[in-house]
Amino acid sequence: MVEPLVKRAYETEKKAAASYTDGLGLIRGQGLRYTKVEDVVGRIAVDTIIHKHLMKAILEAQKELEKLAGEGPIEEVKEVELVPEQKALVKRFAEMHLEIEKDMIETYQKMAEKMTHPLFKGLAEALVENEKEHHRILAELIAKYRE
Repeated sequence: MVEPLVKRAYETEKKAAASYTDGLGLIRGQGLRYTKVEDVVGRIAVDTIIHKHLMKAILEAQKELEKLAGEGPIEEVKEVELVPEQKALVKRFAEMHLEIEKDMIETYQKMAEKMTHPLFKGLAEALVENEKEHHRILAELIAKYRE
């Protein structure tokens, strides 16, 4: 289970972010503003704050996913024959979400182009690929139940 590791990472990043922020204040107070020392510590402080918030977001996502999982992972995926009403429902559902996925692909692509921090840029680029995969799967579902 990854949750304890994420909690540990979050707590560690939280402490580190506070320490880097305090340290940055001390460094600046010692007349080291606009120096290489401030630059290095500042860059690490920024990354650490981002890490802290990413770990918190992962923890929150894991809690939400636990509710969604219900009884746990699906043991066996069965292929069943759908009646026309079920096919129409699945097709409508997939078409509606296909538009959402298209919008998210475009949004994440624009974010990736505009992001300057490498962590944010990499995350946006990874999200683009994830949304493209969703789009592909939904398009396959629509094609399968088109009648």
